[in-house]
Amino acid sequence: MKKNGIGLRIFTITIFSLTLLSFCGRKKASLYPQGASDKVLYNMGKKYLNKKKYEKARKIFSALIELYPRSKYTPRAKLAIADSYYRKGDIASLTLAINEYREFVSLYPYHPKAAYAQLMMGMCYYKQMRKPGRDQGPTLKAIKELEKVVKRYPESQEAKEAEKRLKKCRSRYATHLLLIANFYFRVKEWLGASWRYKEILDKFPDFSKIDEVYYKYGISLYMRGEENEGKAFLSKVITDYPESKWGIKSKRFLEKKAKKKGGKNGGI
Repeated sequence: MKKNGIGLRIFTITIFSLTLLSFCGRKKASLYPQGASDKVLYNMGKKYLNKKKYEKARKIFSALIELYPRSKYTPRAKLAIADSYYRKGDIASLTLAINEYREFVSLYPYHPKAAYAQLMMGMCYYKQMRKPGRDQGPTLKAIKELEKVVKRYPESQEAKEAEKRLKKCRSRYATHLLLIANFYFRVKEWLGASWRYKEILDKFPDFSKIDEVYYKYGISLYMRGEENEGKAFLSKVITDYPESKWGIKSKRFLEKKAKKKGGKNGGI
């Protein structure tokens, strides 16, 4: 009787396990019909993607890629997986999206959607940008990836979109550099200030506050003992931005210095 009891328990456990496995198998298979075509799988994946059911969408797109590696829908499925991570939007997902977009460009460099994938790489970093004064690593990476769009696909709509985003990225980073330069300027660390102002002038000549940069760079050079170079930049502010605050300040500064020097010479 004892043996029979043990045997019955083993039999029951076995039947339960097989039932559970069968149920799990049916549950997995129910995500998409067995033998579904590549087109059907792609459309199902897009449906889940649009409903923000990203994990289910990725499973279907992955199945498509595995089952139909030569299908015309395979590159689209690869891109859709990247989009699913991008749409989720958290830092980990954006990192995964970058890898997927990068792999797409590597695998399909001449695909019609290659420009889009390159743009989205930049957008992943763009989404992670922080305010001026904080870590600008994502901003610099966004600039790098967006510049590739403009360089590689100059006639595309993606290039136009990249240009718009680049303006914002460059402005943010230039503002970040200006904050640092202005700190050095306030504490009269003229060397550190001049280096940052020069970087802005070299890299971001279209910066909206370029008149301020020219003025403070000129002052920094002048205070470092490079008077002629300092005067040249201050004179440029007077010529190019005569009505601005910085043009007026440049004029006053040079007049004050000239008057002081004239007074000394008169005394001699």
